[in-house]
Order: sequence, then C-alpha cells, then structure tokens
Amino acid sequence: MVKNLRVAVVGCGARAQTAHLPYLKKNKRVEIVTMCDKDEAKLAALKDRYKPDRIVTTFSKILKDDTIDAVVVTTPTYLHHPMVLAALDYGKHVFVEIPVAVDTTQVKEMISKSKRVKRVLAAAHDVHFRPDSILLRQLIERKEVGDITYAKTGWLRSAQKWNMTGARLESLTKGGGAFMTLGTALLDLALFITGERTPRSVSGMAFKRDSKLAAEDSAVAQIRFTDDTVLVIEVSWTLHQPRDLLYLNVYGTKGAALFNPLEIHKEMFSRLVNVAPSINKKSCYPTSYQGQTNAFVAAALEETPFPVPLTDSLLLTRICDAFYRSVAEKKEVVLRK
Repeated sequence: MVKNLRVAVVGCGARAQTAHLPYLKKNKRVEIVTMCDKDEAKLAALKDRYKPDRIVTTFSKILKDDTIDAVVVTTPTYLHHPMVLAALDYGKHVFVEIPVAVDTTQVKEMISKSKRVKRVLAAAHDVHFRPDSILLRQLIERKEVGDITYAKTGWLRSAQKWNMTGARLESLTKGGGAFMTLGTALLDLALFITGERTPRSVSGMAFKRDSKLAAEDSAVAQIRFTDDTVLVIEVSWTLHQPRDLLYLNVYGTKGAALFNPLEIHKEMFSRLVNVAPSINKKSCYPTSYQGQTNAFVAAALEETPFPVPLTDSLLLTRICDAFYRSVAEKKEVVLRK
C-alpha cells in the first residue's frame, strides 16, 4: 500500500479546473505529478498553480510512467473508453467523468476490465456527495411530500450565452449530444434524489439546429418506472431564452420538492408552506467535489470501497442507449439489461 497517491489528470479543461484539480490539491495524501492536455498554453498556465512534476501533451507518456498510481479522466466522452481501458491495462486506478462512455457495451467492458486487473474504477457522481441533494433525498424518503407521482427536470442553456465552440462543438460533431452530455447529469441527480426506482421504458425526441451535426443540440425524454411514476427531462445547448435554467421538481401526493433552490412545499393551514431547512448553497459544490475526490483516494489506497457502485453509472448509460433507440425508431423503448 502506498502512503500517498500519485495522480495524473488527463484533460485539463473547465471541468478539471473546477471539480478536480483544486480538490486533488487539497487532499494531503495526493500528489498531482502529471497534467495532460493537447493545449500547451493551458498546461503552462495551470503548471504555475498546481506545480505538477511534469506536463505532457501525449497520453501514452502517462501510461508508461510506472510512478503514476491513478489517472483522472476528464476528456470528451468518446475518448473515455479507450483511455480508461489503457490506463487499467497499465495498472492505474481510474476516476472518470460521467457519462462514463458512449454506450452500455463500452461501460460493461470497462467494468469487466477493472475487475480483471484488480484496479479501482470510479465515476464522478458528485451529486451523491452534495449536502442539498442528500438532504432532499432524505426528506423524500421520509414522505415529506407523500408518495411521488412524477418529476421533471431540465438543463436549458441560453443560445446568447453558450456558443457552439470548444468541447461542446466537439461533442456535437463526434457524437454524444445534449441528452448524453447534459441529460446524464440530470438523470444522476433525479435517480439519486427520488430513491430506489427501476426504470422500465424511455420515450425520446431529439432536435438539431444544423442537420450537419452528428448529434442533437436539444432533446426531450420521458422515463417510465416500474412503480408507474414518470420522469420528464428537457435539455438544450441552444435555447432562445435570455438566461440559463437548471431545475428539478418532484411532485407527490402531499406536496412538492424543488431543487435549485431547495424547497419543500406542503399544504398547511389551507396554503402552501415551504418547510425545507436552510442550507448553505455556496458550500454544496465544494463539499461534493471534495467528497468524491476523498472517496476515490481512499478507495485507491485500499481503505474503503468507493461508495457509488458502477451499476449506477451503467444504469445511466442504459437509459441513454434507450433514449437514442427511441429517437431512431420513433417509439417508446423498453429498457434492455
């Protein structure tokens, strides 16, 4: 067992800079030894802040470095599968962003590989570590809103604010559009907050502003569960509205639970009353990012298993696969195992 975990970060874009690098640096048992990105100017700027032993533009240099214990993969989704498999083959533990891969077959292969080589593979389900999402899940489990009937969630990005450049354009041109990229995060949040529910079928519609794009920039999906509850998801990168919108509303027989901001509305004294406890919203993201980082480090150092099972990651991909099948076949699709 190693005392400290020597980590390489692959893909040093916005996600790595906001959700991974600062929290790896704060963990006293982590050494950020290598940073890898194809943008040399970006690496040069980040080197001054995080002071890795080296910066590289080629992933193979990380694979061949026996001093690296673990790799954090925050590259575009279509690169996750080959990079994760290669890192596992070279004996590295791996922490990867969600979506873990572009389809169920790839995720199963990655899970199987991690078991064969006996290395940790963990995915970035940060909402499972957020104080507000944990609290909302607990309130729903206590039946504060009664029995859930349906939920709706959305991540709608303004066309004025989010232009089609960089990683977003790369996803649209190389596969993995708005539903895979934005919808997976919403699914993770909704499934975690609403508890143990089994999805049964998916209906989806996808839209493109430009027919030349390989993937959709907007999408709508309806997910039916075996208990007859329903989840509706809407996502877009190019919505014509003045501001971004991110929400999750869960409706029950006795009230409604809202996320962002956290509210629990119940009928009391012939009117709706918000009974949600106050919570420091500003601390939620840092707490979740540090929590998942610390959990991965503990798992890689063989102290405790990573608390979010890979079956959660696999379920997200299975739903995503069913969505794209539904779009292609123009019908409701029953979820495959």
